[in-house]
This record gives sequence, C-alpha cells and structure tokens, in this order.
Amino acid sequence: MWVKKVEFQFNQIQQTTGEKIPRLNHKSLIYFLVMETLEVPAKHKIPIELHTGFADPDLDLREANPLNLRFLLEDNRFKKAPIVLSHASYRYTREAGSLASVYANVYIDFGLAIPSLSTGGMLSVVQQLIELAPISKVMYSSDAHFIPDLYYLGAFRGRKVLGQVLDNAINNGDLIIK
Repeated sequence: MWVKKVEFQFNQIQQTTGEKIPRLNHKSLIYFLVMETLEVPAKHKIPIELHTGFADPDLDLREANPLNLRFLLEDNRFKKAPIVLSHASYRYTREAGSLASVYANVYIDFGLAIPSLSTGGMLSVVQQLIELAPISKVMYSSDAHFIPDLYYLGAFRGRKVLGQVLDNAINNGDLIIK
C-alpha cells in the first residue's frame, strides 16, 4: 500500500520538476519515508543516521536544527532505534548534545566538522558535544568522500582534537581517570 503511495508521489515530483531522478525535498514525502523507514531499525535495533547541521548547498540551515526531530524521538515506535545525528548538528551542536543527554537512543557523530572547520572550530564543537552529551554517545567519523586524503586528514585531526579536548576535561576535573 505505502509503496504505491510513494510511487505516486515520486511520479508527481518527477513530472513537476522534469528531472529523471529529482532531489527528494518535498516535506510530506520525506516525512512519510522517514516514518516508514524507521520502523525497520526500531524492530531490529539497527542504528539509523540522520543528516543534521551543515553540508549540502541546497540545505536550509534554519530547518536543520535537530530539535525539530523531537516529534520523532518521542514517538514510542522508535524508542529502540539508535539514532545518530550526523555532522555534530553544526551550527546546532549544543542542541544535539542536549538531545543525546535526554533521549537514550540518540547519539552524535562529529564527522564533517572534522576536518572541515578550523582548529579552533573543531575544538569548540567537540567541547560543546561533551558539555552535555554523555561521552559514550559521541562518535567519530571522517565523513570523507571523493578525496582520499580526507580519510587521513580526518583521522589525524580527529585524534588530535579529541585528545586535546579530553586532556582539557581531565585537567579541569570534568573527567576522572581511575
């Protein structure tokens, strides 16, 4: 049933835009697909990554705030689905940290913030994430694509930044090593 509905909506979008493979940016279709898709990871406890924060040039950053996902995070059908917010939800890093502290199934990946931001920006983002989010819910990825050097650069800068932030947390007494 839902496949027919998606096919109908996709065909309408295709006819409207004239593109063979149009970019899916129609809210009602995306909402429907996300809600249907989340049932599978919830059933099998498989993580699903949601693109939040910066990245694509056609993204309206005002709508990328992860707080907009609260309706989904509070839906009982999806409480068992681990949800990973990607790109540190940058410019909404603190909001993402808050969600990870409140919802047991929310995690944050700080890929793309490293190595895309300046050194100060990378340090600030990782620091903001561990201000509120449990450290066990903060994840690294290189988010490297197209350029092989980004894998190395992401790993190198990621380790350096994370090490510096954790050292500062230990020195400030925020983390205690036993």
